[in-house]
Amino acid sequence: MKPTNKIQREIVSLSRKMKPITERQEQYAYRHCFEPFAKRTAKGIYTCCDCAHTWQDTLSYIPVNVTCPHCGRKLKVRSDRTKVYNLKSYYTVITAVKDYQVLRHFVVFADFRIGRPAQYSMKEVVQRWLTPKGATHTLALKRNMCSFYYDSWNFCSNLELRSCSDNFVYDINAISTYPRAKVTETIRRNGYQGKTYDLSHYTVFKAILTDNRKETLLKCGQISLFKHFADKDSISDYIWKAIRVVIRHKYDISDAGLWCDYIRLLLHFGKDTSNPHYVCPSNLHQEHDRLSRKKHEEAAREQIREKKRRAIQHEKLYREAKSKFFGLIISEGKIQIRVLESVHEFIEEGEFMKHCVFSNEYFKNEKSLILSAMVDGVKTETIEISLDTMKVVQCRGHHNMNSEYHDDILRVMNKNIPLIAKRMCS
Repeated sequence: MKPTNKIQREIVSLSRKMKPITERQEQYAYRHCFEPFAKRTAKGIYTCCDCAHTWQDTLSYIPVNVTCPHCGRKLKVRSDRTKVYNLKSYYTVITAVKDYQVLRHFVVFADFRIGRPAQYSMKEVVQRWLTPKGATHTLALKRNMCSFYYDSWNFCSNLELRSCSDNFVYDINAISTYPRAKVTETIRRNGYQGKTYDLSHYTVFKAILTDNRKETLLKCGQISLFKHFADKDSISDYIWKAIRVVIRHKYDISDAGLWCDYIRLLLHFGKDTSNPHYVCPSNLHQEHDRLSRKKHEEAAREQIREKKRRAIQHEKLYREAKSKFFGLIISEGKIQIRVLESVHEFIEEGEFMKHCVFSNEYFKNEKSLILSAMVDGVKTETIEISLDTMKVVQCRGHHNMNSEYHDDILRVMNKNIPLIAKRMCS
């Protein structure tokens, strides 16, 4: 891509004038981008992957790590039969050119062969230039078409300005970064003190250059919140209102995601998010769980209300299907059994008995008949009769438990099932 404006032309010009990285920076990459190892044979002979020095030990076991007596490196022991290792890793050098913050990403190659000192090489693949306002311009090698892998570089190409400067493939979180970073005064002013808190340098730089709210979080030491919002587009006004309370009262947030969910719950229930009593709870997990349960209960109640509204639409169908049984009352002593004659009665039965006769929509089942058994005028059990077999399918009391009158109710019901069969034939 050709530069199209003054800034891009300046960046391309400055990039061409950049010097190669120093020998010290290069050697740092070779020593820190790969985990050094020693190959061990079955006879206990070790070979250092770096300097190719060999030695033998007399240990009766295979150690996890050894130290090379020649170069002094601590090495992880490998006992596999591989003799050639071609490894690849990423390395970053952070520098500044004029007012631009520059991240230079390199691919580092290592060729380990048993019996020969390691051979290293490196190739610069990406340069990310950030302006003082956080705009990103990326110079990179060409990449293979239709590939989403980070390392699909065309190493025969040159660093050129790329149109998709914010493409995720250029956001490289390298294995190793040269520790002596050169950063712009703007980035230091905006709160960067050398730590990235497990984020990539690019993410941190971009966040504090483009959003003053994220910059404030970093400066105020609200690291959990900063990490949570660093790679997000922006912090919403209602969350920022609560964050200001947190900063003012120096409230420590260990789990930013949970706290943000908690603030949304407070807003859902109409609580004042400028009040530290709500925004800075002494036990965040406990308060979050309490409001979550409350919201779930609210949603369950709304679901029941909606189901009731929909159920009324089945009233006519239920009457047409079961009207022949309406008016049937079976009585014996203090037990009275009657057919439920409307969907509304199913609702009342389910709410009073605390079972699923309504929520499971038994009124839609054409092959069953639902009756309510009362003792001394109090709902006691709910009965389901199969209209195919003319047998009691189930008889349930409160919370689906049998009442003390369960056996008597079943006896009365079974004795009077012929009355239901007679209505079926009428």
